[in-house]
Amino acid sequence: MFDLLTIILLIMAAIAAVAGYRAIALSHSLAHERRRVADLTAGIVFRAEGERILDLSREATRLTGAVTGTSLREVLGEQLADGREEALSAVDQLIDRGQPMRLLVSDRSGAPYELSGRPKGGELIVTLSDASLMVTELRKSQARILARERALELGGHERRTMSALLDAGAAIAWQRAADGSIAWSAGSVATRQGNVSATQTTQLLRARPGDAEPDETGIVRTRLEILPAGAIEPLPLQVIEAPSEGGGASGLATDATVAAQAERTLGRFVQTMTETFAHLTAGLAIFSPEQKLVLFNPALAQLLQLDPAWLANRPSLRDVIDALRANRRAPETGDFHGWRARILALFDQPERADFDEVWHLADGTNIKVLARPHPHGSLAFVFDDISDRVRLEQRFRQSIDLQEATLDRLEEGLAVFGTDGRLQIVNDAFNRIFGTDEQTVYPGRHAREIVQLCRDLTVETEVWDRVTGFITSEETRGAWSERLTLGSNRTLRIRLAPLPGGATMMMAIDITDSERFAEALRERNSALESAEEMRTAVLDQVSHRLRTPLNTIFGFGQLLNDPRFGHLTERQREYAAGILEASGQLLDTIDEVTDLASLQPGDRPDTGGDPGLDDAVELARSLLEKRAGEAGVTLRADLGTENVAVVCNPSTLRQIVFNMAAGALHRALPGSTVQITTSIPREDRVALSVTERPRATPSSEAEDRRSEADQATAALQLTGRMVEAEGGTFSYGPSRPAPGATRGGGAAIGEMCAVATFKISGETMGLDTAPIPTALRS
Repeated sequence: MFDLLTIILLIMAAIAAVAGYRAIALSHSLAHERRRVADLTAGIVFRAEGERILDLSREATRLTGAVTGTSLREVLGEQLADGREEALSAVDQLIDRGQPMRLLVSDRSGAPYELSGRPKGGELIVTLSDASLMVTELRKSQARILARERALELGGHERRTMSALLDAGAAIAWQRAADGSIAWSAGSVATRQGNVSATQTTQLLRARPGDAEPDETGIVRTRLEILPAGAIEPLPLQVIEAPSEGGGASGLATDATVAAQAERTLGRFVQTMTETFAHLTAGLAIFSPEQKLVLFNPALAQLLQLDPAWLANRPSLRDVIDALRANRRAPETGDFHGWRARILALFDQPERADFDEVWHLADGTNIKVLARPHPHGSLAFVFDDISDRVRLEQRFRQSIDLQEATLDRLEEGLAVFGTDGRLQIVNDAFNRIFGTDEQTVYPGRHAREIVQLCRDLTVETEVWDRVTGFITSEETRGAWSERLTLGSNRTLRIRLAPLPGGATMMMAIDITDSERFAEALRERNSALESAEEMRTAVLDQVSHRLRTPLNTIFGFGQLLNDPRFGHLTERQREYAAGILEASGQLLDTIDEVTDLASLQPGDRPDTGGDPGLDDAVELARSLLEKRAGEAGVTLRADLGTENVAVVCNPSTLRQIVFNMAAGALHRALPGSTVQITTSIPREDRVALSVTERPRATPSSEAEDRRSEADQATAALQLTGRMVEAEGGTFSYGPSRPAPGATRGGGAAIGEMCAVATFKISGETMGLDTAPIPTALRS
């Protein structure tokens, strides 16, 4: 029984032992698993055996994408950038020798990490920790270290510099205690006059009371003069003392010989300038940076009527301005306080002061006031009486204005060109005669441009080449004149004459009325002569062919009625009386015819009215036929408006039509066609179109010539302004069918068209086919 119980106990003990062993093993396994989990949750952690990764944390997987079984060295090599080689070498030492590592690295994005590794049992634990804070602190520490090193370096430079200056005899330095005693001194000042030691300087500083006042920073600046041993003249020293820690002061003394000499030179210069300014007629006043008067000359007191004794007391600039206002020597302004503040504000930036004004005083005096920078922040004011100069300029301007007004009142157009060929003077009559304006003819424009503009406005063109040569020529020139015809059927006479200095004067006179009067007088004389001849012929006919037979009939009638030659019957006497009565009536009739023959022919009345468009087109075509033939251009006119009357000045209308046609001829190439068309696009409008039709295949040379012509002419702009001045519209561009035109088809390539529209006056007139005078045709 005992043995069975013993066996049972032994068996139970064995079972208990096995269970305890398993519990212990399970406890160790759980502890190991907890440590593994703790390692893998500490951030970016790799657990490896040798080089092979056994396990890695979740963040390590997210960062590297690595899995178990991969190479730790390769994973780190792919992820690291800065410090990669050093990190891989440390990993090799950890794997091979179990040597722990800890160093700073960065990944490919530049983020800093702390790489650490250590052996643990038979495994390796490698961790990557965020090192941003560590890097920041490290950089701050490095900056502090560099700053301290720089401070030490600068301190060394300061010590070496000060020692070199003191040893070389360039300066004397000392340290003053809080009670005013000299705690330390060193150095010397060596000059050609002798040497001044630190002892001499500090003894003089102790002996002199502290009379110098410190500035706003607490620095005291003063001047000492010490006589070196064996010297004749004292040596000036510039002394500077600055407050230091503990209530003391640090001092430095340097040679001030150059500064003292400059001050003496400046004093002599000021004295010389003062004596010189005393003889100036212009007033001079110099104000210090504190706006105090420090220098003035007698002319200032005399010009501004101020008391010299009062000025000698150094008044401020504000006081001077107020005194000028009190004695009415300041200009009258609406805002005196603002004007005074503007002058006082010059001292805000004295180095940039630039004041220039003319004061017009109540007594008629004119004073020019200038303010300019003066050394050391001062300002110098110059007062100059320019009353005589102002009066002279006023008289000169009045003379110029009078001359310009006189020239503008002339009926003759006047233009003066300088030696460079540019226009200097032009009057209003010149623009009025040629139909130009101030926008196209103005001083400074070259003669070639003005001549080109005038060439397009006249029938005769070759004369303008002579004009250009006369203006630009430097040879001996003689005055000459020429007769010209404008496109508006007006006649001009231009005269060119040389002026002194190589200038040229061109005068233009409108002789249209004179020519018309002369032509009218010639026609009247011719008519009078013809009438006289006709009257003489009529009287001759009456005398020889009417009066002689009538006298015979009348004489025989009287003989028949005379009783001395026989008695007549009653009926015969009645017949004879009838013959005498009829002869008397016929004689009266002859007398009336004679009186009628003696009458002078009357002038044709001028009915006036608006001009006809077709008349103007026909006139322009007749005037330009010769020019078109010489240029090899076909000129055509298509009149489709039945000579409708337009609201326009007759002379202006003729000039507009002539300008449009002449400009087209000027731009057209040989073989081209210029078509003048009139149409009625609306009930109240009439359109005039001038179309340039080039030949089929123009050469490149012709295209270049046409481009140059387009650039040269300014007649289109002038014509447009003339049309707009008459209440019409004007355009120029690629050809389109004319408004209201009946011809079909589109425009040819290269066609250009100028279109002018006018208001219809409501009056219709027949086409005037009167012949063009021979002078205009030529």
